[in-house]
Amino acid sequence: MIKIDAHLEPVPFPRPSSRGRQRFNPPRYSEFKDALGYYAKLAMAGREPLTGAIKLRADFYKRKPKNPTSRNWGDADNHLKAVMDALNGICYLDDRQITDARATKHFGEPHISIELEELK
Repeated sequence: MIKIDAHLEPVPFPRPSSRGRQRFNPPRYSEFKDALGYYAKLAMAGREPLTGAIKLRADFYKRKPKNPTSRNWGDADNHLKAVMDALNGICYLDDRQITDARATKHFGEPHISIELEELK
């Protein structure tokens, strides 16, 4: 089992922008992916990426908004997609290996707790 506790503000996967045929992600998302990748490399401690089917559990923590109808939280599936993209090639070879995934959103001090388990 691989556990990652990243002290980062969760950032959901954005709709990419484009100019002509060129597509790009906002800098905030790219910085988030790089930072989460760093935490993943620390958790892997030099181990090779997992090669089998994987179960992924991610808990996202964000401060409670002052306005209860605030829409700044993002969809759970977009948060999960961002994590899966960031860990790709570090914790596993490809995110197609993930056969069981769960994302849970919580209020609290911003961070992300991730557990990866290779299924037998």
